Amino acid sequence: MPLTFEEAEDYLNRAGLFCVKPSLERIRLLCAKLGNPQLEYPSIHITGTNGKTSVACMVASILEETGRRVGRFTSPHLHSVRERIVVNGRPISEREFASLTERIIPYAEETNRETGDPLTYFELNTAQAFLYFSERKVDVAVVEVGMGGRWDATNVIPSRVQVITTVGLDHVVELGGTLESIAREKAGIIKEDGAVICGVREEGLRRIIEEEAENRGARVFQLGRDFHLIYRLSYGLDSGRVGQVVGIRGLLREYGELFLPLLGEHQAANAACAVAASEAFFGHPRNLPAQEVERGLSKARNPGRLEVASFHPLVILDGAHNPQGAERLAQTLTSDLDYRRLILVLGFMEDKDIDGILAPLLPLASEVVVTRSSTSRSADPRILAGKIGGRKPVHVVDSVPEAVKLAKSLASVDDAVCVTGSLYLVGEAREALGLRW
Repeated sequence: MPLTFEEAEDYLNRAGLFCVKPSLERIRLLCAKLGNPQLEYPSIHITGTNGKTSVACMVASILEETGRRVGRFTSPHLHSVRERIVVNGRPISEREFASLTERIIPYAEETNRETGDPLTYFELNTAQAFLYFSERKVDVAVVEVGMGGRWDATNVIPSRVQVITTVGLDHVVELGGTLESIAREKAGIIKEDGAVICGVREEGLRRIIEEEAENRGARVFQLGRDFHLIYRLSYGLDSGRVGQVVGIRGLLREYGELFLPLLGEHQAANAACAVAASEAFFGHPRNLPAQEVERGLSKARNPGRLEVASFHPLVILDGAHNPQGAERLAQTLTSDLDYRRLILVLGFMEDKDIDGILAPLLPLASEVVVTRSSTSRSADPRILAGKIGGRKPVHVVDSVPEAVKLAKSLASVDDAVCVTGSLYLVGEAREALGLRW
């Protein structure tokens, strides 16, 4: 009998789900056994502590408007692993996912025997994406790094354009405990003669990226130097339109008024990086009409990132899971949204910098509901309540649906509820709110 979708998921889940190994030997060997499908189409490669999924979604949306068949590989997922592997906005089907897995298993088992070092979940998932894009004959793949860059399984693609969105402290065990070490790991995706789109603002970290690029003969295009966010104008939610209008001076031309259906100054900066990456890929204005950039950005979606789930009360879902992400969320809650009181729904993975995430968000809250997602790595909500202490009224709820229900009951029609701290938490909150993916 053919493998079912559930059996395919189970096979991946039995691999090292959260294991990161500093080697590309396994993924290279597996890809070679599959015929190196990642070499059959050009790629744009995207890394960064925050913003990489948003940029990937924007770039893919722009490229699709040019009539290309576009593969997009992002992680993690909110609801189903199928969300990670997308062609022209359509996730891989359950049947296709199962079929790919069934065909990859013999080569994966052979690779495991030859290396003596089992492939991880992410390596297997990456190989699935490469093979699927090859079989669907994509014109270009937009590929997001899973973690870091240098040793990430995606770093076997000969990308034409590389994007580094931001550098912050996250995954410090795997990537190093300093911003400088993390910047070097992310700069590991830079390729010979590549075009590097850099959204990093810190001068010292920029220099590290410039040095890595110079060593590879690549050219860096820097936000604020080579391309610019000229302005942004946030829509009030009472206008009935969620998002903002941005002006961008790209590598090829200036765009005076682009609608972006995403909230926050950081998303405006992400949009500038996405436009520059698309321009670098095409190389000449005649190959990328301004109207296609405009339409692509206007259609960009990234669920779970400052997503407006409902109004009256306003419900915001955001997967901020590190201090930098929490600071950007806090900035947007303060500057872009109007509400009377804020009720936070918080849940974290136990390996995260919980105190660092709480620092910018707690001062904004009137009340806090702490909970946990169903994943085994979730932090105990009672420990979270202890960290908050007497600073804010705290409610401890053991399930995400009940936590969302309680938070909404605590809010009046002119209040706001913000669910944040983990993409796993946000995914379960979306399901509780009846949102489709």
